Amino acid sequence: MPIIIRWNSKEYFGIALMLLGACGLFQLIFIFVAQYFLSVGNYLAIILIPIAVSVTLFFAATIIFDSYVQVERKVKLRSQFRKLKAKHAKLSKLFEFPIVKPLLIIFVIFSVLYFISYAICIIFLDNVLSFIVAENLATITCLLVSNYIEKNVSKVQRL
Repeated sequence: MPIIIRWNSKEYFGIALMLLGACGLFQLIFIFVAQYFLSVGNYLAIILIPIAVSVTLFFAATIIFDSYVQVERKVKLRSQFRKLKAKHAKLSKLFEFPIVKPLLIIFVIFSVLYFISYAICIIFLDNVLSFIVAENLATITCLLVSNYIEKNVSKVQRL
């Protein structure tokens, strides 16, 4: 049975706010890049599209977070009485923080697809339309990847 996280509870409300804030800051970086380096001048597209993308990336990050929480719960239940091995690597300690994996997955996929699709679209379209197409394509791909992770990594079976 999959874990259904209640995001309004005390334990996960802070994590939800951190995920939402990180997705908002990430889109703020893309707004800065679009305005000053890619010369997208339409303020309506610069404001409205990233707000919707931030919410969508937050949703994708919560899906991936739910999947990894379920995997960790399964591992913890199976290995209750095993001895713990000490990990001293700084990188592994960074990945132990619960929001790092989902955000890293989402941000890397979004960034790569955004810049590739913007580079392709700028050949055929103007700056504003290329920005909109690149943001939407990268966002939809992030949702598809989060769905794939949910289905295959944690083996979630929805009712």
